[in-house]
Amino acid sequence: MSKTSKILLVIFLIAIFVRFYGYPKNVYFAFDQARDSYFALNILRGDLRLIGPPSAASDKLFPGPLSLYIYSAIYFLLGKSPVILSAFFRILNATGIFLTFLIGSALFGNPVGLLSALLFAISYEQSQYSLFSSHQPLAVIPMLAFYYGLSILIFEKKKKGLAISTTGLALAIQFHYVYVLLVPIFILIIILFKRKIPIITRKNFLISLGLFLLVVSSYIIAEVKFGFRVFSVVFSSNPKISLHFNDVLYVVRRSLHDQFFSNYQYLFLVLASLLLTTYYLIRKKATRDKIIFLVLWFCGGLIPYLLSGTTSYYYSGSAFVSLSILISYAIFKTYPKFKKLSLTLLGLILINNILQIKTQNVIGPNKDIVIQPEMLIGNEEKVLDYSYQNAGTKTFAVKALTIPLNINTTWSYLFEWYGKEKYGFLPIWVGKPAEGFPGNLPYESSRSKLPETQFLIIEPTIGISQSYLENFFKEENYFTKLVEEKKFGTIIVQKRLKI
Repeated sequence: MSKTSKILLVIFLIAIFVRFYGYPKNVYFAFDQARDSYFALNILRGDLRLIGPPSAASDKLFPGPLSLYIYSAIYFLLGKSPVILSAFFRILNATGIFLTFLIGSALFGNPVGLLSALLFAISYEQSQYSLFSSHQPLAVIPMLAFYYGLSILIFEKKKKGLAISTTGLALAIQFHYVYVLLVPIFILIIILFKRKIPIITRKNFLISLGLFLLVVSSYIIAEVKFGFRVFSVVFSSNPKISLHFNDVLYVVRRSLHDQFFSNYQYLFLVLASLLLTTYYLIRKKATRDKIIFLVLWFCGGLIPYLLSGTTSYYYSGSAFVSLSILISYAIFKTYPKFKKLSLTLLGLILINNILQIKTQNVIGPNKDIVIQPEMLIGNEEKVLDYSYQNAGTKTFAVKALTIPLNINTTWSYLFEWYGKEKYGFLPIWVGKPAEGFPGNLPYESSRSKLPETQFLIIEPTIGISQSYLENFFKEENYFTKLVEEKKFGTIIVQKRLKI
């Protein structure tokens, strides 16, 4: 094993340690995770899918189904534990250090590649992606593959880069349709660097195009089967396009905060330094094309924010890895003459990321990623243990104040997976849950027929109006009386007795 390979292995182990910090107590499991887990288990029962999970943007827009097939394979091989699925996400994200190394090396050589890989390994932003078990973070690795393919096609003149790039792009789109916005970036890069690209044979072109179409074929088939729903959404929408520059600025500031300096007061200095560094390197002929490539990569990650008006954490995917590579190159070039300055800069970046990981990752994904903070499997298991143990061996009833409202998908999955396996039976759900959502708990609509012992689970109530909360508890107090209340993290559970 070469010295470079040994260093890469150490960096990979660091990445694994960072992503598993707080595991398994910080495994996040809320409605989206439960819903997708049910979809995956249904696939194992023969319910094959052409579309992925529902989208918040429109009831006609869906990502591809590949993420659900990945979940189903994991559940088939390793059991239906969300803890195991979360481990997969963490390990997968950690492998990004290898692609980051390859891109950095293709642009600036192995030392820069290794330093870039280290910054990816300790990245607070990337570690946050790894904590979120959903289809969007799965696009990080394909997006890195997309830019890796382009980097070796342009700067190493390797024709296989085209196929790697188109496959990476297609996989990113498969995991979230928003990454179709990378297609213009792909075309722009090809046009700008056409003189550096080797002659692409017909065979290379057809293979690259074929791989792209194969990976996105689920979209094509779904469009035909469901009457071109996406086209109807696109062409029936308002043709006026609004550009959301304030959201772009917010996302850039947030990324600089997360990656380089977690104090918003001084971020303008960080931004100014990055702009000056970029300007200086673009003026140098030797690095101009490579810096332009990184700038286009960075800007590609901002397009979804510019057009959508949302600041969702995961839309950028791996876009800000381009900044890590840029900073790594700047540190590498300044080190011979300014050792203390270079090491100080590197140290500040490492400390900034490590402190945020230590503070935030133990309580799961941050509020820019999830609506309900701290819906953690460790706390949810404690809620179930409390309920079963305080009910004794008697059958009990359970009700929950959930987001979305009146949907028991999250707790149904938890009781089926954890509760039934550990205690041997399922509780009865109070009232008929909302139709059209996964969940298999038995329910009873008549309050008079429910068991005497009942438990009320209260999820974080962010987004629920005060008037709704008051009416909810007023109604519950009419049927049951509060005996005891416990709080596990941000989740409250009340033991109640029927009046």
